[in-house]
Amino acid sequence: MRTSHWRLATCAGILFVTSGCITHATIELTKAPFDATTQLTNGTTAASSEFTQPLKEFTSSTTPGAASMAPARARKRLEVFTASSHDNLRSDISRGYGEYLVSLATLAGVPSVQFPEFQSLMQDSYGTMFDDAFPAADSTRQIVDIAWAAGYGRVR
Repeated sequence: MRTSHWRLATCAGILFVTSGCITHATIELTKAPFDATTQLTNGTTAASSEFTQPLKEFTSSTTPGAASMAPARARKRLEVFTASSHDNLRSDISRGYGEYLVSLATLAGVPSVQFPEFQSLMQDSYGTMFDDAFPAADSTRQIVDIAWAAGYGRVR
């Protein structure tokens, strides 16, 4: 009888100990994919937002005239656009017309009735904006400064 109690106690002890291990392992195995996915997506989101934030700032409010309430934001959108489309702007400014030049004028706040004057101004300034001795960043800054002065930055 004593041996049967011993066997029963041993079996119950083994079942009790292993059931806790199995349950804990099962919980960990079940949680692991969700934890890994959460860690991955948070990292991916943070990494991708570093690159997409300037685009969001640029596209969040491109309504002409909206910059009168937030000139710093309008200037930032103009800078982002100019930097990202530098080569296309160079081509349009050299011709004196084109969709990128019109977009530049719109973002700078140039009234549509003054577009032809703005296009001529930009074409006349081509030599100083795109001097090969200057890096692209300096060229971009000159384009922004000239466009801004013709639009939202003009003295009234």
